[in-house]
Amino acid sequence: MSSSTPPQPQSQPYTLISPNSTADLDRFMDIITDSFANTALTTSFIVDNDNTPPPYPSPLIDADRRRRHFAQGILDSAASNAELVHAGDWSAIALWETPHYQGKAFIDSKSRPGILLSEWRAKVKAAKEKHLAATTPMPSRPSDSTPLIDVDSSETTPNSTPGDSDNDNDTENEPPSSLPLRPYYHLSFLARNTAIPKVSGSINAVMLPFLQRAKAENAPAWLEATTPQAVKIYEHFGFRIAEQIVVGKGKIDHEGWPTEDGKGEGVTAWAMIYD
Repeated sequence: MSSSTPPQPQSQPYTLISPNSTADLDRFMDIITDSFANTALTTSFIVDNDNTPPPYPSPLIDADRRRRHFAQGILDSAASNAELVHAGDWSAIALWETPHYQGKAFIDSKSRPGILLSEWRAKVKAAKEKHLAATTPMPSRPSDSTPLIDVDSSETTPNSTPGDSDNDNDTENEPPSSLPLRPYYHLSFLARNTAIPKVSGSINAVMLPFLQRAKAENAPAWLEATTPQAVKIYEHFGFRIAEQIVVGKGKIDHEGWPTEDGKGEGVTAWAMIYD
């Protein structure tokens, strides 16, 4: 009678962040807040949500406010088994929603959006339905039954103050998606930790294993890039631009701040697909 050793799980070049590790989740949120400090799309959503008064740029949109913009969506994603990972001893981090993810997508975190966020949701939703539509009927994952928002938007925090409309979990009025989507990987966040020295290969470590999984499963990967620099990085990994999306034309400038002359060029972002 012979015995055999069961196959061991293949080791990965990244570390999976536990949804029960408050310290690790706090560190993840700190890195995201720092990395997206000057992201125009994030600025536009916060200003629109808060009705931030002039002057612009506004000192009211500080690091604490931006952290609250991201916090609860990240916590909810982690609790719903999204894969939050880091590599190079926190040199790089990413948040992936896989085809088997059963929670609300990070990009769907806020249920009562402002005008700009609603515009973004509608345009991203249309882009997904165009490029990810299923060719045969199949059940959609939970994130496809709710309106879409940007990759760096989440609007609740456990310590939101009274009157802060970010503290919003009402979902009863969310309309269903009109088209089912193919199973896909969604990259909500990719960021490098600028507070520590760069570790070579750390970005690859939080990207390539998921793209390899997507390829093996014959599933596309999807993301929304918020800067031209990010587009170039994702093109390096094999993503291509599916749609260029402009939000707030006539209302905000290219940095996301309101304009009063009706001539704001709006904020540009890029929906990208890996297939």
